[in-house]
Amino acid sequence: MTHLALWQAILLGILQGVSELFPVSSLGQIIVAKALLHWHFNAHNKHFLSFVVALHLATALALVVYFWKQWKIVLVAYWGSVKRRRFVYDEASKFAWLLVAGTLVVGAVGLAFKKKFTLFFDDSRYYWMVALFLIINGGVMFLGDYMKKLAVRKAAQGQQKRAEDLTFPAATLVGASQTFALFPGISRSGVAIVGGILAGLSYEEACRFAFMLATPVIGAAGLLKLPALFKPEARAILGITIPAALAAGITAYLSIKFLMIYFETRRLTPFAIYCVVIGAIAMALLLKH
Repeated sequence: MTHLALWQAILLGILQGVSELFPVSSLGQIIVAKALLHWHFNAHNKHFLSFVVALHLATALALVVYFWKQWKIVLVAYWGSVKRRRFVYDEASKFAWLLVAGTLVVGAVGLAFKKKFTLFFDDSRYYWMVALFLIINGGVMFLGDYMKKLAVRKAAQGQQKRAEDLTFPAATLVGASQTFALFPGISRSGVAIVGGILAGLSYEEACRFAFMLATPVIGAAGLLKLPALFKPEARAILGITIPAALAAGITAYLSIKFLMIYFETRRLTPFAIYCVVIGAIAMALLLKH
């Protein structure tokens, strides 16, 4: 971790802020960048842990800020459920508990298995597999676009669901799809958007639901390791952590704003092409070494 210069840390922050939300996999981009640029940092290093916590918290904060009006409605709905002793009493309360249903599986699986996937960071023998997962990620998005075209042919656009219209099993499956993002190269937002599309949502609604689902997952990943930010050794890297976190938060907010507008009229295909091309180039280069 101490080998990172300020510009490298800021670049990692930008990569986190953009690729965590763009359907191109933040872990995949960072690992491929690490491999191809020959950067040396250890995922188990105590300094690196503090650094990653800061980037994740900045990204989660950007999501909360952008969707604050909706989160206020959700939080009020949770309180309403407590007062009424009833989970679902209106549309807002249903959406609030749909988010819970969509978060439970990925949260449990993430806690149980996340440590097993850190080998992709530290063992160069597996870097080519990250490139392969990027290609697979592109294939998943191509599939999502294809299935959406088939669905549109069978039904009028006006019949597309909103996230609030999902059933609880459907929301659970959409949320559970995020567990595939434990494989570096598979995008959390990408698989969740495809899951939402397969559940009948429009691209814009699938994107909104994916980002709302991602907020507690990304935030929890940071909060669980929050004490690492306050350890004495973390002070040694404040000079690169703070600028990198700011870069992550700003680029994350801009990414959300762009994508919410983008998916009003456009599809996943450009991101799919990017993942396949970058993954193929990275695999070819990495397998040579």
